[in-house]
Amino acid sequence: MLENNDKNVRLPREIIQILDKSTTGKNIDEKVRLSLTIGMFAEGAVTLERAAELAGIPLTNFIDVLRSKNIPWMEYTLEHTKEDELAIQKYKTKKD
Repeated sequence: MLENNDKNVRLPREIIQILDKSTTGKNIDEKVRLSLTIGMFAEGAVTLERAAELAGIPLTNFIDVLRSKNIPWMEYTLEHTKEDELAIQKYKTKKD
């Protein structure tokens, strides 16, 4: 396991060039930080809120970044669908 302090990481020039063109941020540190947090969120290692916090940007901005990259930010599961169906049925029953 890594120690709990800042690390310096060497990145190949090709990765830096891609990050520079494809990711928002003022400098390479911000771009790497954002890219890493997007990846951690996408793989489910951190929550949406935690990813935004780690990226150092407001939650709404992080959601905008995810949207711009067509990355789903809200999980809507089969369980949610079933709950919605039950709620609709209850609503219809009350209405009748």
